[in-house]
Amino acid sequence: MPALLLSLEDWFKKHPIKEGQTIQGKKIFESSGSSVTLVVLKDPIPAIGRHMHVNSDEIIMVCKGTGEMNINDKWVTVKAGDLHVCPRGAVHATRATAGEEMWMIGIYTPALPPGGDRVMVEG
Repeated sequence: MPALLLSLEDWFKKHPIKEGQTIQGKKIFESSGSSVTLVVLKDPIPAIGRHMHVNSDEIIMVCKGTGEMNINDKWVTVKAGDLHVCPRGAVHATRATAGEEMWMIGIYTPALPPGGDRVMVEG
């Protein structure tokens, strides 16, 4: 895959979340060592419920908006500019603040396997 440079604001504006959706994501880069996904959340329910990744560490950067992440079994407020590093096996969840969108970058290392490696967790 060739090198990539994009305007996050332009990309998110060109890929709006669809009516009735609470989450939209698209992988924009993948190599053997990492993959990058851009995600939009809209809704205070956990749009990304409690889960863990089996094979990949996840790094999440909040680009716009506010919300909460469940980190170490506690809901923590997050905002644009916040960075969350989540090692494989750590349970986490994410939700946007009511009435606004939250834009995020997700970086996975190594790259997610085909079909992903998300394992949902109850509770």
